[in-house]
Amino acid sequence: MMKKITAFQNKIVIVTGGAAGIGRAVCEAFAQCGAHVYAADINEQGLQALTSQSFPGSITTIKMDVSQAVDFQTAIDQVVAEHGALDILVNNAGIAVAGDFHDTTMAELEKIININLWSVIHGTKLAYSQMIKQGRGHIANVSSSGGLMPVPKQTMYSAIKHAVTGFSHSLREEAALRGVEVSAIFPGMVQSDLWDNAINVKDYNMKKVMQGTGLKPISAQEAAQYILEGIAGNKRSIIFPRINRIIVRLYQLFPNIMAKVVVAPLAKASK
Repeated sequence: MMKKITAFQNKIVIVTGGAAGIGRAVCEAFAQCGAHVYAADINEQGLQALTSQSFPGSITTIKMDVSQAVDFQTAIDQVVAEHGALDILVNNAGIAVAGDFHDTTMAELEKIININLWSVIHGTKLAYSQMIKQGRGHIANVSSSGGLMPVPKQTMYSAIKHAVTGFSHSLREEAALRGVEVSAIFPGMVQSDLWDNAINVKDYNMKKVMQGTGLKPISAQEAAQYILEGIAGNKRSIIFPRINRIIVRLYQLFPNIMAKVVVAPLAKASK
């Protein structure tokens, strides 16, 4: 059961990728804590399912193409017009492109860059400007364990997540001087639609490969609990679950050994 965090009572929150998976669970968790949540996604059908529920807070849906800065600006303008402020932005939207980098098309590369990287830059830039005016706010950008260690056959995904990590950690130090908090989120294995909707290159099967790692995914609701607790505590890095923290730490301490034991086998997996 979701643990309510009273600090989010009446907070104004935008969550991108809010129609499904981790994003949806985060929207529901914030609303359960009494926050006024704006769930942003291009998936209108998924968004509609969110509004059928009742929460102590509220959920308002916004159709948004996160790769377009103008969509972000429109959403933030709406939120500020209706509530006078934006307290929290969770940049969660993302897709996966998986398979041999050599066989990945330029169109596929551009798509994942636009959705996974430019969305974070657009959202952060515009939300940050509003939060500076307010003198407060929190931006939480979803990276991945693949943003702290390499993931072969998900090379572009990992590269972008590394960029999100560096971007978030660097901005955190600047933003603190202006009263704005910034966190980076590092999910491990989570039950979501990311694997099902992955753009698989040739005969690669991301879902089958990930399931073959032997790691048991946690639920999206468990992931949301970790995320909300991390934001409430203004954590620099929100890494979960526990096994993910252990793997990442071991890679940081013993990169060559972990590359052979954990990373290299992924380069050989395909079906």
